[in-house]
Amino acid sequence: MFEKLKQFFSDVAKEMKKVSWPTKEQLRESTGVVVVTCLIIGAIVYVIDYGMTALMQTIY
Repeated sequence: MFEKLKQFFSDVAKEMKKVSWPTKEQLRESTGVVVVTCLIIGAIVYVIDYGMTALMQTIY
């Protein structure tokens, strides 16, 4: 059991050395894209929610 666990973590360490990590600039750009996308989707959901609320208040 412990040998398999030891082998697993050894394999994980080997694979992590192969990972291509992003540069700080790439990370900043990706973070900016995610934040802007979240804000846009949040605004869309807000507008739809506001419109549906107004529609439901008109109906009832």
